[in-house]
Order: sequence, then structure tokens, then C-alpha cells
Amino acid sequence: MAEREDGGDDWRPNASLGNALPVMLLRAREAVMQLYRPLFRSAGLTERQWRVLRALYDADRLEPSELARQAFMHPPNVSRVLNEMRMAGYLDRLAVDGDQRRAQVVLTPAGRRLCMQVGAALDARTAQLRQVVDRPSLLALTELLGEIVTLPERHPYLTDPDSLPGAAPRSTRDGGRTEGGDTDGGDADEEA
Repeated sequence: MAEREDGGDDWRPNASLGNALPVMLLRAREAVMQLYRPLFRSAGLTERQWRVLRALYDADRLEPSELARQAFMHPPNVSRVLNEMRMAGYLDRLAVDGDQRRAQVVLTPAGRRLCMQVGAALDARTAQLRQVVDRPSLLALTELLGEIVTLPERHPYLTDPDSLPGAAPRSTRDGGRTEGGDTDGGDADEEA
């Protein structure tokens, strides 16, 4: 570390911000979505609406909490998307075994047709992508991303700020908790 004029140390990044792993992953996601987002727009869908359609296409019917998990969304966001798509006629809510407090969500015939139409366009775009990026690279990327996605499950200590060398216990920082759950309620499925 370099000495600052006031006697403190300066942190020297290992990479520029644009080349830091989290930012590179964001940049890669945005680059890929630039290929697919116009297909959603031309069908009158958002990315979130597509994920809901696709999850329901695969599962036939789901309760909203399970749909949120399978569509990689937080439950409040799913509720908003479900209302939009129900009003558009793409899905219905059905009571579970006569229990009006529980519901399952199903695609309507119009929702199933839309999903098949957009899915075919996405497959065609993916085929175009495979023509410009060699197959071994795409397979390696897919495998590596699978490993990265499971890192928090396989290595939970990596999500704990106290596991860093020299980290002060959370009880001494900003009144944070030393045991139990996460205090940050960030939204992992924001649309760009």
C-alpha cells in the first residue's frame, strides 16, 4: 500500500472497476440481454414477464411463492407481474382445493401461445449467437457460470464479512448482528 500525505494507507485495486469480477458479470449480462431484450419488447413483454411465462410453461401451475423462486424474483415483484399478466389475459389464478386463501397460477391458452412464439424467437437468436461464438467457449462459459451460481451454497463463508482476514466482528461495526440472518433486503432481480 502507498502512504498518503496524511499518513494513512491507500488501497490499490487489483483491477479497474470495469474489469472487477462483479462488474464484468454485470457487463456480460447486459451484453447478452441486448441480444434478447428486443425480442421481449417486440412481443410486448418485460424480462420479468418472460421469466414468469417461461416458469409457468415448464411447471404448468405454481403457487406464487414457488413461481417467485423459479423465476428468480422477489415475491412482491412477482405479485406485480402476475397482476399485469392476468389483466393482459396471459394467466389465471386458481384456488387450491377450494381454499380461497391459497392460489396457483396457470397460463391461459393465449399465454402458452405467446410463450411458444417468444421461445422460438429466443432459440433462433441463440442459434445466431452460437454462429459467432465457438461452441467449446460457450460450453465452458456455461459450466463456469454454473459453478459461480452455486458458490454461496458450496462456500457460505464467502458471504460472511467476518470471514475476511482482519475483519472486525459485526457487533463492533454499525450495530450489526453477529448471529442469524441477513440485514440487507436488496433486490437481486432489478431490470436494467
